[in-house]
Amino acid sequence: MTATRWLCFTWLVGCAAMAQAQQATPALTLQEARQVALANRPLLRARQFSAQTAQQLTAQVQSARYPQVIASATAATATRETQVVDGRETTLDTRIAAGGLNNPTVVRRDAAGLVVSQLITDFGRTSHLIESARLGEASQQQQVNATRAQVLLDVDYAYYEVLEAQAVLRVAQKTVDARQVILDRIAALARNKMKSELDVRFAQVNLDEARLLLLRAQNAVDAAFSRLSTALGYREARRFVLADQAAAAGLGELDPLLQQATVLRPELASLRADRDAADRFAKAQGALRYPTISAIGAAGVVPIGDDRFASPYGAIGVNLNIAVFDGGKITALQREATLRALTAAENLSEAENNVVNAVRVAWLNARAAFENIGITEHLLEAAQQALKLAESRYNLGITSIVELNQAQLSAIDAEIAFSRATYQYLSARSALDFQVGVLDQPQR
Repeated sequence: MTATRWLCFTWLVGCAAMAQAQQATPALTLQEARQVALANRPLLRARQFSAQTAQQLTAQVQSARYPQVIASATAATATRETQVVDGRETTLDTRIAAGGLNNPTVVRRDAAGLVVSQLITDFGRTSHLIESARLGEASQQQQVNATRAQVLLDVDYAYYEVLEAQAVLRVAQKTVDARQVILDRIAALARNKMKSELDVRFAQVNLDEARLLLLRAQNAVDAAFSRLSTALGYREARRFVLADQAAAAGLGELDPLLQQATVLRPELASLRADRDAADRFAKAQGALRYPTISAIGAAGVVPIGDDRFASPYGAIGVNLNIAVFDGGKITALQREATLRALTAAENLSEAENNVVNAVRVAWLNARAAFENIGITEHLLEAAQQALKLAESRYNLGITSIVELNQAQLSAIDAEIAFSRATYQYLSARSALDFQVGVLDQPQR
């Protein structure tokens, strides 16, 4: 068995096995592939954890509104000194004399109690901080949505890339089969002295070129499946039976898409939340100038200790703090926060301009890809007609094999271009939907 026939036999066996596998394995649709990726991609889970972290930050800030309860237990012993004053013995308690202006008395005791504090008002600072934290949480959630859209776009690109590579592979295999037939026919005619040995050599060169095309196409399919596996969240390369996708409808007008993008893009929504959070934080920093009023209460027991301690004990009071002078710290904090808010606003404006440009470019690319489908279809029809004429002229001996080879090359290029056109348009359409912010919605 010659190498050529062995190659054909191996390919037929592989096709039969693939057909049997396709019958046994249900086709993986694009929507199913998207769901697999959303469940498996570590990138999306990492972003979701970041959003959950932001929720905990909000809870931390909100805790300032609720009572703060601290339980304490204290056991202390102190040295006591007995002195004779005016002929009477007097016991003096130990005092801490160094380390401060006051000299507090240390009295022996074992005690346990609770201290409860409750913020009454800080004139809006805590409210601004809570709202700023909530907006930061919303920003993180929009980042989750942006990552979700990126994951879907990765899947779409990889999915269509596999279908495109498989379409090119079918063309390459058909080319090998057709040129093998031509080579066999020309070789038979050459043996009967009806064709020259030069024609046989040209036919052999054409067959080898087709085999190279087949090799590159098979490698492209393997690489496309590897990228699809990664897009689906798998570490190892896997192969799937994919459901072919029908071409989507034509594009709508550009202006409505531009308006949609500025509203729906999660990246812009995240930046808007960042801007509003920075604005609220600036207001919170400005509220540091206002007083803070808190209620404080304490209660407990002193089972063992000096007789001067009452057991149980209890006290309650109100504390007022006012920032009188801080060396300009509050002013600097407020200015810093205000400048950060202005920075966030400018970043949002820049991002909106970039999104508008990205949508416009994606729409132009999709429109060109859609028009390319019709152009390549007409090109394929013309190339196939030219090939038929070239084959007829060659069989009649009117022209040389060089003209036939040129017609074959044009037909192959046209068929490959047509095979790719539909999937390139679908990829361009997914890119447009991503830029608009509607990738997770059914294609219109």
